[in-house]
Parts: sequence; structure tokens; C-alpha cells
Amino acid sequence: MRHLIFRAARAHPTAMALLVAALLVSSCSSNNEAPSKPSATDFGHIHGIGLNPADNSVYVASHNGVFAIVDGKGVLIANRRQDTMGFTIAGPNDFLASGHPDPASETPNPLGLIRSTDGARTWQTQSLGGKDDLHSIDSAGGLVYAYGAAGEVMMSRDRTSWKPVLRAALIDFAVDPQRSTRLVATTGDGRVITWDVGEKPRPVTSAPPLVFIDRTSRSELVGVDPSGQVFTSDPDGKTWSTRQQLPGQPESISVRANTWLAATSTGIYQSVDEGRSWSLLLSRRP
Repeated sequence: MRHLIFRAARAHPTAMALLVAALLVSSCSSNNEAPSKPSATDFGHIHGIGLNPADNSVYVASHNGVFAIVDGKGVLIANRRQDTMGFTIAGPNDFLASGHPDPASETPNPLGLIRSTDGARTWQTQSLGGKDDLHSIDSAGGLVYAYGAAGEVMMSRDRTSWKPVLRAALIDFAVDPQRSTRLVATTGDGRVITWDVGEKPRPVTSAPPLVFIDRTSRSELVGVDPSGQVFTSDPDGKTWSTRQQLPGQPESISVRANTWLAATSTGIYQSVDEGRSWSLLLSRRP
């Protein structure tokens, strides 16, 4: 794979907005919409993906529930078909999520912040149950951040009380694992912004138009554009390089662990060489 420095002009805002809108339409469901009954690999739209450092197992959070990837197949955990929106693995056996409950459940809707310590078999409400659907969740340094349905990034030190951080139209965000008050995000028009808690966001002007973004354990930036092209950068986003393009429309990435993970419309992929190559874990093709 060629290793190129990205210095192209920015995408036209209207074109980028249409691409982002398509992603949003496919990723969101109404509170009253019951998830379709899934087969073992019928994820619906994938909202999150992560690696559990307790056993290096891969989990997928989707419209049709939380799945473990086992021998190239998706195994639905606890037969629970909750529409799992925001999702992150904060540490060994420390899963945080949000979304909408299984239609057969009496759990308040939306879920607010929920936590599992047994591989998504059971969940406990931490806060905001029946009040907020958190579309994106990330954590570092004991802090948890969440992007709620009202379009606001919030921060919590105890997972129960929340402080507003930023109101903006975002697609995805990530917290810096080495500086837990620094965040980076992608916006609805494809821009990348960064900010420290308590300060105004600043545009990362050298960044390509991105949809999803994350940081490695060394704080390096990794993003993917609507076509599946993967980009990497130094922690400040000054210089961007391409890595191997992912097949299909991207739905989620996670690069905090040594094994990078990505979900697209065609499958679940992993990279053990920082995105220079991707191998297929599970195919979503018919």
C-alpha cells in the first residue's frame, strides 16, 4: 500500500452533507421502531465496535443488539435485541452503551447510560434512563463523554452526573487517552474540530473530510471518509497520510487497542499493522 501525504482540496460542502445525511439516515431509528428479528449475523446498522482487553474478543453494537464475533460469525448476546447506539469498551469487562431497549423489555426508553461487566449479558442503568439516547460514547482517564440526542457533548466523572461540554452537530467524537480533557470530532459537513474542555472548538484545517474518527493509545488520529478511505495523523492533526481503504460504506471504527477494528456495509475488518492492511473477520455480503 502506498503511503501518501494528503493535501487535497476540501470536498464541496453540499456533496459532503449529502454523503453524511445518507449515513445518518441509515444509522438512526425512531424510538417506536421495533428492530427486525435478526439471524446470527443480521446486525442491521452497526453503531459501535470494540475489543475487550480482558480476553481480546471483538464485540459489535448494532440496531439488532450486541454481538460477539466468534469463528467468523456474529453471536447475539443474551438474545437481547436492544438498539444499541452509543457503545464503548472503557476497560476490561467494562462496557458502556445507550440506545433503545428490546421491545419485549420493560426497561425505560431511551436507555440513558448503561453498563455491563459480563460481556453484554446483563446491563445496569448508570444514569439518564428514560431521558436520553446517547449516540456516541467514549472514555479516558476516568472521564466518560457522551453525545446525546439533543446534540450536546456531556462529561461525567462518576457516570451519574453530567456536565455540558459542547453543543454542535457532530457525527463522531473521540477523547485523547493521554489527555482526557482534549476531544476531537467530525461535524455534519465533514470538518474535523478539536477542543479542550472549557475552550472553544478549533478547526483542524489540514484534515481531509471525515465521517468517523478515533485516537490510538498514543493519541494519534485515525479517521475514515465516506468512501472508506482510512487516514492517520499525528496527535495534533497537522499531517495526514492514507492507509488501506476499507471495502464498503463505513459504519464504525475503533483503534484504541493494538488491533484496529472497522465495520462497513460489507463486513467486519481488523488490522494488526495500523491500517496498512485489513483482514476480514466476518462477511456481511449475501
